[in-house]
Amino acid sequence: MRISHLSVYVFFLIGLVLLGAMIRQVGIADILTAFGAVGLWMVPWIWLEIIPILLHTAGWTFCFPRRHGAVQFWQLFLLRLAGSAINQVTPTAAIGGDVVKVVLLASRLPREQATAAVVIDRTSFTVAQMFFLTLGVVYLTGRLPLSPELQLGLGITFGLISLGLIGFIALQRYGLLSKSVRLLSGCNIGRSSLHRLCQHLVPFETHMAAYYIAHPWRFGLSLFLHLTAFAFRIIQNFLLFCLLLGASAPGFADTILITVAIEALDQMFFFVPGKLGTLESIRFTILSALGIAQMYGLAFGLIARLESLFWDCLGFLAYVWYTRTWGSRQRIQPVASSSTPPLS
Repeated sequence: MRISHLSVYVFFLIGLVLLGAMIRQVGIADILTAFGAVGLWMVPWIWLEIIPILLHTAGWTFCFPRRHGAVQFWQLFLLRLAGSAINQVTPTAAIGGDVVKVVLLASRLPREQATAAVVIDRTSFTVAQMFFLTLGVVYLTGRLPLSPELQLGLGITFGLISLGLIGFIALQRYGLLSKSVRLLSGCNIGRSSLHRLCQHLVPFETHMAAYYIAHPWRFGLSLFLHLTAFAFRIIQNFLLFCLLLGASAPGFADTILITVAIEALDQMFFFVPGKLGTLESIRFTILSALGIAQMYGLAFGLIARLESLFWDCLGFLAYVWYTRTWGSRQRIQPVASSSTPPLS
């Protein structure tokens, strides 16, 4: 058994034990009582997730050239569902789902163009996510008495992350990766392998560079739509708190802080398959720290788990349907471009 496979089982087991310990600590009866407070309103609340999914899909559509029409909106919607579902069962952050998107999208587009659209969307998604977290941290520092040292540490952290994201965009815009590989190919070590890698990178980077040059405003719209989807999570959590706690629910300002904290902590445990145990414990711990009864904190996490399971099941169904419908079709081959620079 590979070490990577073993680690997946270990983290899955740890998450399962953690979830079981929380359920035992709170008690089944109290959890059912909390669920009873939500009742059948849980169903429309779970379906409310379709709004951020649609917004994220709309953000993806702006990562294609303006006159692109090979893939329709509903197909991108299904692809996003499928990619998100794959991400839940692979401890690879978003890489596993993005690879699936490229493979499925390549049945409709040249592989290089499909890869470029997925990479640009991932960049837009990540930048919007970091912008959302940055705004949340700025809001947090204004409401909580944080020490100057902690504020400075947060500022440096987000500054370094922002510089990294700017550098990654510049890498795509100016084709710096293939240029770096071309320079390395001048060495005697692995020259043929680097030469082949550069031949694959150049067409892919040509698509990305053309997008950033011709459609910078589309990237801005993509950022806005992704950011709106992240912000909508605040409304979702606020509505669920009102259903769970009634008049004792946290205010909208506190919900912003809770949502930002959840979003940040969720990203730290990407290596846990399905975020089993961590998804529930993060919400359980944050609400408990705010003085909310543990039964409601765990119910909040379990309802979020049910929401995730529902949309992941739809995502796997979308994956099966898409592979059977489009997977057997002949992939579109890339057209050689005379503008591709020769390798030195």
